[in-house]
Amino acid sequence: MTMPSTGSAVAAVPVLSGRVRLGAGMVCLDHGGVLLASWPDEASMASSIQALDQRLDITVRLAGGTLVADLTLQDNLSLEAALYDGSLPRHLIPEIDSLFASAACPIDWPVWSSVFPDTATADAVMQAKVGRAMMADPDVLVIDAAQWDDKVLEAQRFSRSFARQYPWRTLVWATHDPVRAATLRDALKEFQA
Repeated sequence: MTMPSTGSAVAAVPVLSGRVRLGAGMVCLDHGGVLLASWPDEASMASSIQALDQRLDITVRLAGGTLVADLTLQDNLSLEAALYDGSLPRHLIPEIDSLFASAACPIDWPVWSSVFPDTATADAVMQAKVGRAMMADPDVLVIDAAQWDDKVLEAQRFSRSFARQYPWRTLVWATHDPVRAATLRDALKEFQA
């Protein structure tokens, strides 16, 4: 999928309610959770995620796409805020650090200031993509499951860490691949009601 995580900035409403269909699942807007959403093809997946991103009552970010090759990992992390209002929400850096540390995949911050995406490790690239999306302080974080490497960090482990740290946010694993959907469904069964 080619949608960048740095879409247009959207103001979030403090109290959200209702449910929104996303692929084969429902995103509950009044509390967080972990959801697997699957589609029959990539085009319908991209269209559905874009439609959710256009809502003005929630902030949605996709952790996927590509990092900007000419920017260090640290600069890529700051891109969302720079495009929106130019200020870096520093309070989110410790949250992102804690999210990955509790998932047993700590961020090597000193390296991030000098490493570019093409020379970064697979885990650093994945962390930067998620971190960049998290800099928008989203209500819904959508992860493109095709770009997630379970060998670096298992989806289940990351989901547990996310759900513990952000019980008010929703994590959506998005895929159009039936094999990946089956793998994720099995790995994330503890989150299904």
